[in-house]
Amino acid sequence: MPVIFVDDIKRSREFYQNIFSLEVEMDFGENIVFKDAFSIWQRSRAMSIIFDNINLDEKINNYRDIELYFETLDIESVWEKVRSSNLEIIHPIKEESWGQRVFRLYDPDKHIIEVAEPMSEVVIRFHKSRLSEETISIKTQMPIEIVRKIIPK
Repeated sequence: MPVIFVDDIKRSREFYQNIFSLEVEMDFGENIVFKDAFSIWQRSRAMSIIFDNINLDEKINNYRDIELYFETLDIESVWEKVRSSNLEIIHPIKEESWGQRVFRLYDPDKHIIEVAEPMSEVVIRFHKSRLSEETISIKTQMPIEIVRKIIPK
């Protein structure tokens, strides 16, 4: 899924909803997923998460305006393939504050590529670790109704 970095998330959301009638599937505040389309991410938040605030001024001046996002159920094997290549890695697998495990790298043209586990897997992992539905909802920033749909019965 393409992720576009934007300067003003509210303005961009209104633009895509009003002009193209895109439906918001998930709203995480600084990251919005449009149903069957793409996501927008508040640029400053994206940069601070991707680069852990390290040399952020330099990174902001040299980045591309798009991140390509891929999900995989087997993040470790994809990571090993990337790690054993000559690709430029931004960071190894890490767990984001919302619980998702991700790593990022550059493609040959310096576009940012994110590889992550699906959020449904995060919910299941948290459920298996005996977190309550409410805690999972808060941690993942996902509505409780969606958490309840994901958790196996």
